[in-house]
Amino acid sequence: MKKILCIMVLGCFVAYGTAGAAEKKAAAKAKQIDASASVISPNHPEIPKGVSCNDCHEVKLDANTTATQVWLKGQYVKYAPGQGVMAADHIKAEIAKIMLGKKQKRTCVLGTSINNVPLTTTADFVLDPDTMTLYGLHEKGTTKLLHIQQNPKVSLNWHEEFKTFGNVLCAQFIGTAELLDGANPEFEKVLVDIYPYEDLAKAMKLELQQAREMVKKGMLLSKIICNQITVNNSAFEKDGMRKYQRWERAAK
Repeated sequence: MKKILCIMVLGCFVAYGTAGAAEKKAAAKAKQIDASASVISPNHPEIPKGVSCNDCHEVKLDANTTATQVWLKGQYVKYAPGQGVMAADHIKAEIAKIMLGKKQKRTCVLGTSINNVPLTTTADFVLDPDTMTLYGLHEKGTTKLLHIQQNPKVSLNWHEEFKTFGNVLCAQFIGTAELLDGANPEFEKVLVDIYPYEDLAKAMKLELQQAREMVKKGMLLSKIICNQITVNNSAFEKDGMRKYQRWERAAK
């Protein structure tokens, strides 16, 4: 099995707080670096205390030797390289089963980040299996929504409560989010066709139209276009498939 590569501490081009114009200009030109790099070039500027590589550089993660890649496609336990990998349509259908489909919610952990400060929050999401898009309904003004406005790259996780080893079911989503307000025609369409706002109407004893108007005024919809979904399902092994499977959106 190939070794897992780790990010080593490299240098960066900017000193926060005390950085001069020259350093800031250099930071804007900082080149992409590989996560496996371990040597700083001899002409690298001095590295201020508390500054890390990704403060200046875009860090490229290794896509072949991480443990996840081995689990998905590599030589792993009883599987030869490439063996036991589901076709894209197959894993897509399995993801739809896990997330239950339209008008049915799953409570997920949503990960957002701004200025290198991460945040995780729980929120209900519905998967539209036709477009592999997640939708969530949220009160306005929350921190996670402010994060999304500034940084649309998000990650989510849904995990069935752990029972025993050999009986695991979870899904990880990586995608790009946008926020829809009530003035957007897509907002009401999602409520009617995808999101189970009827549960809210029933709980508050409102007519459906009243409930739609209420959420359109006081809430936002998050629309997360999933680019990558990774599943860990022990039950897959019963059919000779790897328990780790991944769906990825085809490049346009």
